[in-house]
Amino acid sequence: MKKVLAAAALVLSLAGCSDVKQVPPKSQAQIEADFIKQSDDSCNKAKAEDVIESVADGSRIIAVAQAHAYKSFSAVYVDPKGVSQLVYELDLVVCGPSYLLSMQKEAHHDNSGDYEHHIKLNADGTYTWTQHSYGTTGGLDKTTFTITNGLIAEANTPDYDYTISYGPVSAADMAILVAAVDAQKG
Repeated sequence: MKKVLAAAALVLSLAGCSDVKQVPPKSQAQIEADFIKQSDDSCNKAKAEDVIESVADGSRIIAVAQAHAYKSFSAVYVDPKGVSQLVYELDLVVCGPSYLLSMQKEAHHDNSGDYEHHIKLNADGTYTWTQHSYGTTGGLDKTTFTITNGLIAEANTPDYDYTISYGPVSAADMAILVAAVDAQKG
């Protein structure tokens, strides 16, 4: 019994010496500002340094920075079977929030209608981005973003799960873009 009391006294005495600081919860405004910065940083990095969005089904989008474009083409979609197709209008999942917020600002519009969006910080540290679903009335699409080192590393939608890789694409990936451009007729 003395050992139990001594152990309890030791635990209680050490508990008072803890340096653990309680971090106050973030306000919604802080959550939104953090996510928007990380989203903007991710999109800017993708546009400046190349990006590959790999989809869980085996497909991927290879997008190179304009400085690395081949004959003015900068993106190619590769399906799960390896068949490639040039992308003329690129809408990267990593840039979705930034694009919507940029359009909203340019239109001087509030957070409603086509520009409706919501940001939630989840208990596991991911963010849920909800935005108006184009072509529907009142429909909202949700994407869960995982942030690693201040950048979007994963995006999960109801239809697709993406893994994002930043930086120069490999020579093999660049060769896929070049081949798709050179195979184009006209």
